[in-house]
Amino acid sequence: MKKRGGSILSLLLIYAVFLSGGRLPAAQSAPQRMIEIIIDASGSMVGQLSTGETKIEAAKKAVAGLVEKLPGETVLSFRAYGHQSSREKHDCQDTQLLTGFGPLENTKGQIAAQVKSLQAKGYTPITYVLQKAAGDFPADFQGERMLILVSDGRETCQGDPCAAARALAKSQARLVIHTVGFGVDEATRSQLDCVARAAGGRYFGAADTAQLLTVLAEAVRTAAVQVVEKKGPGRLFMKQADLSGHSVTEAETGKEAAQLSSLNSTVELPAGIYNVKVGQSLWKSVEVKAEETTVLNPGRLAVENASLQGHDIVEPETGIVQGRVSSLNQSITLIPGRYLVKFGPLAWEVEVKAGEQTVLRPGTVEVEWAHYTGHKVFDRNGQVVGEVSNICNWVPLPPGDYSIDIDGEKISFALKERQDLKFQRKRGN
Repeated sequence: MKKRGGSILSLLLIYAVFLSGGRLPAAQSAPQRMIEIIIDASGSMVGQLSTGETKIEAAKKAVAGLVEKLPGETVLSFRAYGHQSSREKHDCQDTQLLTGFGPLENTKGQIAAQVKSLQAKGYTPITYVLQKAAGDFPADFQGERMLILVSDGRETCQGDPCAAARALAKSQARLVIHTVGFGVDEATRSQLDCVARAAGGRYFGAADTAQLLTVLAEAVRTAAVQVVEKKGPGRLFMKQADLSGHSVTEAETGKEAAQLSSLNSTVELPAGIYNVKVGQSLWKSVEVKAEETTVLNPGRLAVENASLQGHDIVEPETGIVQGRVSSLNQSITLIPGRYLVKFGPLAWEVEVKAGEQTVLRPGTVEVEWAHYTGHKVFDRNGQVVGEVSNICNWVPLPPGDYSIDIDGEKISFALKERQDLKFQRKRGN
């Protein structure tokens, strides 16, 4: 006799469809792509955009807007860095996976809460962050693994992020890294671009909240690009190289490969990733391509009326002194970026742009017939910021409001850029 089990099963299935409103239940399938968003919450993200909004607040709004726009089935995770330790701690492992992978319909609320609580504090350990983020994906996941890294600055810790991205992409065939430069300088843009290209991704630039939201959404939709490495020699050319020279080292090994200087500003090198010493920092992720010339275009910073003892040039995020200008050497070559020029306890923040010379023109305060015990100069908060005496009767200062002690009398004054302000003391007092 013919079995009727198949007919009964069919009838049961039709009945189930009828009860469900005519729709067959959807089959559960493994995701084809997992995406991790990585947000920079380092100290530099407290900087303001042209809109007056801080970068970190703009980034928070963009991520919150992104999770509202993406389909609920998008498998997303969220990581941040630089948000746990202050700059003073020099924490090069400051990163945290704040929300693990899961369908956005289940994790949206958690991501929104985590991003809202972020505070910009510390360093920018991009190399370490990429290595940790690559390990966030399930080991058995066979689909595309996508990292989208947002940063407003370049690497401030050990390692080279472009070399790290290249190594990760080779070890994990389905890893792609897109990068987003948020209000960045030329050196940072170049580094983030190198990271993206090394891992089959794209570089995106953004200058405000709306642009950041737009490029994040575009990055999510952007497929990987096949990475093709050409072998052979290329050239590295550095504009405005110092006479004293700049060491060029291999990013992966740290081995010196060449020296650049004003006398030898172009060198031939095997295709690869290099670091170039400029001041006390390394210009990292410099990619030399076969049969091409890579051009490094640093900036210069000059200080008019610099003091004899000099002014330290400080990288704000790390506090590392990059060099010094003085009346004997009034200019210095620097990697494009933001710096603090010290005038005693005061700091004058300045942006050094690629290929340009930035000139600071402080005012000067002079006392004629200055006493040998000196005359202290105070800022508006009463802090001593300088002193003049009969040994050195003038001092350079940034524009601002000050006061000076002349024989027990405090005289207030406003100092403008490039202004020479003279106080006359009675001779013989």
